[in-house]
Amino acid sequence: MPNYRPWLKALQITVMFGLGLFAVSVIMPISRLCLRRRSQKLEEAIVMHWNRTTCRILKVRLNVKGQLDPSAKLIVANHISWLDIISLGSQFPCQFIAKGDVADWPIIGYLAKGIGTLFVKRGDATQTGTTAEMMVWRFRQGRRLLLFPEGTTSRGDSVLRFHGKLFQPAQLAGICVQGVALNYQGEAKSQAPFIGEDEFLPHLFNLLKLEAIELNIHFCPAVPAGTDRSIMAQTTHSQILDVINPSTKGSVRAEITSNA
Repeated sequence: MPNYRPWLKALQITVMFGLGLFAVSVIMPISRLCLRRRSQKLEEAIVMHWNRTTCRILKVRLNVKGQLDPSAKLIVANHISWLDIISLGSQFPCQFIAKGDVADWPIIGYLAKGIGTLFVKRGDATQTGTTAEMMVWRFRQGRRLLLFPEGTTSRGDSVLRFHGKLFQPAQLAGICVQGVALNYQGEAKSQAPFIGEDEFLPHLFNLLKLEAIELNIHFCPAVPAGTDRSIMAQTTHSQILDVINPSTKGSVRAEITSNA
């Protein structure tokens, strides 16, 4: 008997992307025009609702340990899949920091721009400096940002080096930083990673075939405001790695970029 469930979920996801396009093209611009600064709460509610609904469609089961520190305005996590963003975005209001080429992705790039995502283009010092200034400005406006300091995705069994320069805005703004460890379980452990030459639509359809997607989200203790950027990077990297791979706990790690 044919299994139509993945196709039904694909239809529902298509509807969600349509609603997302309508929200960023119509609802959010109108709210900014009419409500001005007060539109922030409405936009955050729309984004969180979209993320939560998408997680339900994809059958994402989130196992959360620990909790968000309300004073943490920069959240950093290891990066495995585009699904990381939707899953974390369903847990707390935030704006995202993504690699520059995401801005050019069809539909997704438009949605990302529409919700205020900041883009970092590696190797472009001028653009990176502008992004850092925007991060500081948003921190001072009370915004919370979500950053993946590895700069790319991995299979999730370890944590790539954290780029310490990305923590400079948090140091300048005097805010605390909180690490979050992501760890997919079961079939999703092999299916969720989005790496190398993977393409979005085939990857999405493979996830739609899964009965459920198990994801552990572990909130680590926050790093206090005023900490040096290199210590922020080193501490959050170590915390996340200790959760992902406990066998490395207490070992010496050289995971911070030079010039951190």
